[in-house]
Parts: sequence; C-alpha cells; structure tokens
Amino acid sequence: MIMKKIRILLLGAVFAVAGFLNCSAGADAGALETFKAAGTVPAPVMRSAKAASAISAPALVVEPDSGREPVLALINSAKSSIDITIYQISDTQIVNALLAKKREGVEIRVLYNFYSFQKYGKDPNAETIKKFSDAGIAVQKASESFKFTHQKTITVDGRVSLIMGFNLTPAYFAKTRDYGYVTDNTAQVKEIKEVFDADWNYTAVSPSVPSLAWSPVNARAKILKVINSAKHTLVLEQLEALDKECVDAVIAAAARGVKVRFITARLVPYNGTEDSNKAPRDRMNANGVEAKAGTNYYYHSKMMLADYGTAAQTGFIGSINFSSTSMGKNRELGVVFTEPAFLTTINNAFESDWSANPADGKSAGENMSDSGESISNPAVE
Repeated sequence: MIMKKIRILLLGAVFAVAGFLNCSAGADAGALETFKAAGTVPAPVMRSAKAASAISAPALVVEPDSGREPVLALINSAKSSIDITIYQISDTQIVNALLAKKREGVEIRVLYNFYSFQKYGKDPNAETIKKFSDAGIAVQKASESFKFTHQKTITVDGRVSLIMGFNLTPAYFAKTRDYGYVTDNTAQVKEIKEVFDADWNYTAVSPSVPSLAWSPVNARAKILKVINSAKHTLVLEQLEALDKECVDAVIAAAARGVKVRFITARLVPYNGTEDSNKAPRDRMNANGVEAKAGTNYYYHSKMMLADYGTAAQTGFIGSINFSSTSMGKNRELGVVFTEPAFLTTINNAFESDWSANPADGKSAGENMSDSGESISNPAVE
C-alpha cells in the first residue's frame, strides 16, 4: 500500500552545489532529443538505488535530477490498472515497463495526442502506439475537440496519480528542468480518473476539485489566483511567457511590492529568429520584474512558487503554459500544493537555477535552438 508520508523523489536529495545546478502544447512537438545544452553543465548527482522499486505518495519529482526512476516505480507498483494521458511517449525503459505490466495481466489504457500531429504530417507517438496495440494495450486517440491533448498523467490502480510537466521521452530525463507531483489524495485521484474516462469516451466532464487546474475549464483562473495572491515573493520557471494576461499579472505583483523573479526558456525557432520570450522578458524587466532566459537547461517547466517561507506559501506545477492555447484550447492539468518539504525543494531548485543563469542579455554559451518544442514547428502555436 502506498505510504502516507512525504518522500521527495530527488536522485540528488539536496541541492548542495550552487550552479548544480518547457509547451503550449505546443512548443512540445518534435525532436527534443536533438536539444543541445549550453552554458553551465549541472554537477552530477547520486542516484537512488531504491527509486525504481518503491514509491510513496505524496511525492515530488524534479527533473532532470529524479530521472525516469519515479515513473518506473509507479508503473511497477501497478496491480490491476494503469491509465495514461500523454502528449509524447517513446522512452524505451518506460515503454518496456508498460509492456511487462501488460504481460502480468495489468489492464492499461493510453490516451494520446494525435490529430495535431497528423495535421502536420508527423506523429512522434506512432511507433510506440503500434507496440502497445500489438501487445493488447488499449490505445485511444485524444479528442479533436482539443487543439492539443497536452496533459501528462499516469494513474495506477485508481488510487495514485503522477501529474507531470514532462513528456515520456528520453531527453526529458536528461536535459530538461521540469517537475511532477505524485498524489494519492482521494478527491484528486478520483477527479483525474473521471476526466480520463470522459476524455476516453469523448464525453463532457466538469471538474471541480479546488487544487486541480484543468484546461480549458479553469486553468487561467487558478494560475492567476496564485500570481495575484502573492504578497512577498513570487518565483516562476516557464517554457513560455506569451500570455499577456499572465504577464500583466506578474508585472502587477511587482508593482504592489512583491519581489518577482522569472526564468523563461530561450525559445529560438529553427530558422534562427529572435527568442519569442525576449519581448515579454524585456517588458517585465522594464517594469520591476527580474526576468532571465534559462540556458543551463531546457526550461520546459511550468512552475510557480508564491510567498515561500510564510504561512501562505503555495506551489504550482503541471503541463499548463503561459499561452492562450494552453489555457483555453488544450486539455491540460496542473496542481496547487502546499507541502512545506516540497516547496523547500522547489525553492532550492529555483535558487540554484537562478544562480546558474546570467542576467538577461548576457551570454551563457551556445544558443539553445532546435529544442524540439520550438514554436517554429508548424504543429505548435
């Protein structure tokens, strides 16, 4: 049985070394495997020998530190069922673990993004989905009613769910800053399952759990609530800073005296034109926010941390980007959480990332083009 204690699933349990130390769905499609890291190389961290064989909930996953072990541990814990909603899946170890569970008799359903990939003639999931189908795993194309099904969730035995920002492809465990949250909260898991069943059957659903943010239902309101509630500090790591209402709210927080720091991905399209996040970073920097382009990792994260160290401290992670498509047209999922140990880990990760990246406009090494989620890809906004 999943233990009711907090375990932080970091392969390097502490961020002891300074300098150790993103997808409207869209910025997600393509070949993240071709991503080339630039600038500071993270210090190596010790891996947990037990991570792949045991998992507790609630738990926090921090990539690339945690690696794929928490995902494998969750899959390996399944006794009766696994439900997956995913944008991209191709990691060999994860695919093989799922195939092994199917051979053990576990019922597996995979709901995957398809139509946006088909529209532009490239389906990165095709090979994996064929393997699953050939093995008897139930697979379903996500509804065309969403521009992208960009949610990334694994639910095991109807009792524990992993809410992810990262895709299940190799590079997300090696060169990407991202986060995941393992929950066995009854209301959260129940609603995740209800939404999965509705999406699987192409039927309507009205999620309402306060701590879960769903696109296109209520994500914008819940993201803005975290930003607007900040009274002392607000730190953010985001793949995109392209939604004006969210950027306006961040600037408004700074204007009311909140210390705001913001790391965005450096979104340079394949054609080499200017970083799409540069203009909003420039605007934030001109209006009291400290904003930087992250260059030591591919910043695929969708993280916010408000008022760390106070009674009102609040964290947010998930798949939802600061873009109108992500919040208003996609199927996405994020989670609001308040566990002090997790917020400390998030804060430590951010402080390390902040130190590792120079002020905006200063070089940190090779340009991070061809990220694989570049907005130059026609399958993304």
